Amino acid sequence: MKMFYKKIILGLTLAGALVTSCSDDDYVDANTNPDILNEVPPENQFLSATLSLHSQDFEAYYDIYRRIMPWMQYVTPQNGNGANFTNNIDNFSNRYGRLYTGIGDALVDLEKSVEKLPEEDQPRYVYMVNIAHILKAYYAFYVSDIYGNIPYSEAWQARYGGTMQPTYDDQQSLFNKLDEEIEQAISTLKTAQSVTQVSLGNFDQYYKGNVKSWIRAGNALRLKIAMRLYKRDPNKTQAIAQEVLGDAADNLMSSNSEGWVFRAASGFNSGGNWNPDGLYATKPLVDFMWDNGDPRLDAFFSPNGYSQERINALIADGQLEGGTVEASRRYLGSFTSPDESQANVNDKYYNPRTVEIGGSDVQVDTLSLIQRRLFQPAFDEGNGAGDGLVYLPVITYAEFCFMRAELAARGITSEDAEAFYNAGVTASIELYNTIATTGELSNYTAIAGSDISDYLSQPDIAFDESIALDQISSQAFLNFFKQPAEGWALWKRTGYPNSTSVLALTDMKYNGISLKIPRRAPLPLLSEVSANYTNQKAAYDAMAQEAGFGAGPTDVFGRVWWDKE
Repeated sequence: MKMFYKKIILGLTLAGALVTSCSDDDYVDANTNPDILNEVPPENQFLSATLSLHSQDFEAYYDIYRRIMPWMQYVTPQNGNGANFTNNIDNFSNRYGRLYTGIGDALVDLEKSVEKLPEEDQPRYVYMVNIAHILKAYYAFYVSDIYGNIPYSEAWQARYGGTMQPTYDDQQSLFNKLDEEIEQAISTLKTAQSVTQVSLGNFDQYYKGNVKSWIRAGNALRLKIAMRLYKRDPNKTQAIAQEVLGDAADNLMSSNSEGWVFRAASGFNSGGNWNPDGLYATKPLVDFMWDNGDPRLDAFFSPNGYSQERINALIADGQLEGGTVEASRRYLGSFTSPDESQANVNDKYYNPRTVEIGGSDVQVDTLSLIQRRLFQPAFDEGNGAGDGLVYLPVITYAEFCFMRAELAARGITSEDAEAFYNAGVTASIELYNTIATTGELSNYTAIAGSDISDYLSQPDIAFDESIALDQISSQAFLNFFKQPAEGWALWKRTGYPNSTSVLALTDMKYNGISLKIPRRAPLPLLSEVSANYTNQKAAYDAMAQEAGFGAGPTDVFGRVWWDKE
């Protein structure tokens, strides 16, 4: 049984990056040059899109590790957060360009490739085309989520006779359209076809072409979009939720094995930009997890450097007093508020010791690092590259449970909020156990016996109807440790966690003033020489009419349509 506590005793600026990597001129080139479309089987296009979606190492390095994770107090750099760190948006964000060159274009090409097949062969690809629709809808949603209005309805069509200056779909219309497309895809996937379908098989890294699994994934995605609509259109949220959850039980996720997760060998993200080194645990998360005996603690974070072996070496080197022994708690997090970090700059927390062990200098740190192989299984911890499996979740079963729990707690559905809360916590712990063991994390103890039930019985964890939304959101936030962008979205959508919630985050301050946290991506600056300037400007002008949009396109503290104040 895990015991982490003792209750008795106790590159470029973003604008430049976007202009370079995803300007309207590049968009036009990618959509008008017929040489870009290679003659490849449709299933290859699906695999290409999938690999493009999950191989975004710049997004991992800049957006996730150095922007969203510190903003959301998942991690800090070695010396804590610096002054006004939330104003640093260099190289953020990297998801936009992939929608048009790498993902959406490949999935449109898949469909167009099918249309070029002999007429008698086309009916064999109905399921494949509709699975592609679900994947394309997901990524369009993911991009619009932080950008707002984007080209979609008229996008990717230039080389097929469409426009080279696509209009932008406003976010409200886009979310409705995506929901309709997913609903239609699900309906088609449920419908028996007159001919045997060509399966994606191994070209599908999620489900190996299993149609039933894609129906479940599509339903989960519809529910996810419905949750985004709640602040704007709760009736729409309710309508979608009731339709999705009214589907046959077999068409809904019911276990971790049915989650929408990309899996690959360790070499998939072994490159340098995936390197998560130098990211430290935070005090709010570590303290909460330790105090409640969270079985995920050693999956998220590593024990600090003060093992008895290293303590003995420090004693021999005269840096510690004789008789010093290893502490019962070796999980310690960094201060997240710049003021607190500065106040403790000379403390042991931010001053690692160095000692020679086995002929090499070893840094002995008081703070816990994140479990680096949780994010990069190939990470070399000094004993060679790891060879565990890579897990990159899209929508997990745990998230699906937490969405159902929240909908019930809000009175939108009549389901049992407590049951789905408990199921979500259980699924999250079990999934991280799988990721940790197959990812071969160091210093990890697999869950056993009553670990989960013990955790669910803790006062802050046991379901309490009076604080249900707080508890559900706090646990969903922990579950998103490997999906920090979703944790950011959850915080924007629900307001949890915060400084007074069950999982209490720090009111981060600099010079005594609370820091604002970014809420959207900065938009690329307008340029009159851009090929699609007129439509781009119209989209920006429309977004600026929404309350809370901010001071201008690059104001990351502004809001997109769904993120209503």
